[in-house]
Amino acid sequence: MYSKEKPEDSNSKSSILETIVAIIPFLLLGLVWIFEIYKVPQLIETTSRIAAVASMFLLLGIGWVKSFPKWTVHSIGFCLLFSIFVMFITNPGLGSNNPWRLLALVPLVITSLISYLINPSLKPLKHLWKMINKEQNVLLFCVYGILPIIFMMEFDEINHSSVIPFIVILTTLTIVGAIVYLRSSINIVKTLALIVTIIVTNAIAINAAIKIWHILH
Repeated sequence: MYSKEKPEDSNSKSSILETIVAIIPFLLLGLVWIFEIYKVPQLIETTSRIAAVASMFLLLGIGWVKSFPKWTVHSIGFCLLFSIFVMFITNPGLGSNNPWRLLALVPLVITSLISYLINPSLKPLKHLWKMINKEQNVLLFCVYGILPIIFMMEFDEINHSSVIPFIVILTTLTIVGAIVYLRSSINIVKTLALIVTIIVTNAIAINAAIKIWHILH
């Protein structure tokens, strides 16, 4: 049977290593977005996209195994929204115009099965629920994980080099907000870091998308 560490308290600080692991997916997703705009070779773009998404699912698996320490909970929001979103999109590049539908859930199912085999218990969910009840900013950090997807949706159909500086700004602010949340032990600071980052980044993204759209059209 798997022997896990004692679940962390929601008020505790994440270590520097844990914080780095937590922000890597945000960095990779930002790079993928830049690669798509720069039209890098298809192999590089596809490999980077798979690596970026896989990093979030890997973090989700680690979260289950370690009873969801707070540096993994943002992967929950991302993986759930990503799976739902992909269900309704098509990929003509693979020779099909049909939506992915339930096939989009395969990564989530595989991650869940492997994680459960390693830690066959529902205690991770119980611990997550206790953390959310104790500190609502844990739930907010779950939602925080969907920011990269939201940004891409806000710039939908705008594949122009003028977007790249905003990708850098949005990715940097998202990473900084996550670092403050994970490294602070003061509850109000953690909560404000997430709320301010969500509001500011979306305000920047929406305004930039509107201005760039008008310039290009």
